[in-house]
Amino acid sequence: MRAGVRVALAGAAVTCLLAAAGCGGSGAGAPPAEFFAGETIEFVVPYEPGGGYDLYARDIAPYLSRCTGSDVTVINEPGAGGLLATSQTAVADPDGLRVQIINTVGAVSAELGQAEGLNFHLSELSWLARVSSEANVVVVAADSRFRTFEDMRRSTEPVKFVSTGPGSNDYVNPPLLSRIFDFPVDVITGFSGSGEARTAYLRGDADAQILPVASVSSAIRAGEIRPLLTIGETDDELFADTPTAADLPLRTPEQAQILSSLLDLAAASRTVATTPDVEPARLQFLRDAFACALTDPELVAKSTKQRRPIEFLPGDATARAVDALLHSDAAFQTALREIT
Repeated sequence: MRAGVRVALAGAAVTCLLAAAGCGGSGAGAPPAEFFAGETIEFVVPYEPGGGYDLYARDIAPYLSRCTGSDVTVINEPGAGGLLATSQTAVADPDGLRVQIINTVGAVSAELGQAEGLNFHLSELSWLARVSSEANVVVVAADSRFRTFEDMRRSTEPVKFVSTGPGSNDYVNPPLLSRIFDFPVDVITGFSGSGEARTAYLRGDADAQILPVASVSSAIRAGEIRPLLTIGETDDELFADTPTAADLPLRTPEQAQILSSLLDLAAASRTVATTPDVEPARLQFLRDAFACALTDPELVAKSTKQRRPIEFLPGDATARAVDALLHSDAAFQTALREIT
């Protein structure tokens, strides 16, 4: 842990210990630094191992361990496109020992769209940080019949997009793009992870997928898939010749409103939260710990080199950003309710 952050966290612990209300959550009574020392924090990934969310969590885990004094174990809990793990986080013990990386695009869309079986409220989670803000990308197999995104827009038959389920980017983006750009789509679900979903369109059983930049870059460089459109901005030179959704002509003002909200949503990308009702001093300790980890120069350099850049936003600012997304434009919310 860097000295400045260590001093700040220690100072917070001392201040908390002296406070009349005490600092321990759940009646524990211990100041946060003392509570977390030697404990095990479960860092939950709502998808199978090997994907972008999993790799981010595994990159961050050792730095979070240094910054908390805890053991940090990455746990994969796939299911329902990421919603299953989030549902578990929403009802877990409010001790701060379960944190989760969240697909903000999918989770917000599922809540705004009132997805069936949803049993959490994002406004009640305790937000710790934004990890990254990255564009989503429409990708197809290298030998796909769709050479450009304009080919998709001209399709008279539904374009078949694969998806891991209702809580994922690849579930909500295709029907929104259909509405924004006037072309028919089908969304095929039931895949256990993005790798299995990719196999479906590589062998010709489907056409395309939509995922964050970091989740598709290696396959694009390997020549397995091609990008057709970015949803949001990226500085990655790999997408220098790929059109972006914001630059394409639209037919109606409503389409422009929906696209604007979708771009705001894409900017939230990957976030981290813990359970509701975490005791305030313990929550602040975790927010400070994620700030310590996600701004560590070694992690930042490593992530940039691996094309998984860290774009840190503090926990309180992340909470405000999620709240703003939950109050998105009415046309966007209506569109989500019609597709989920």
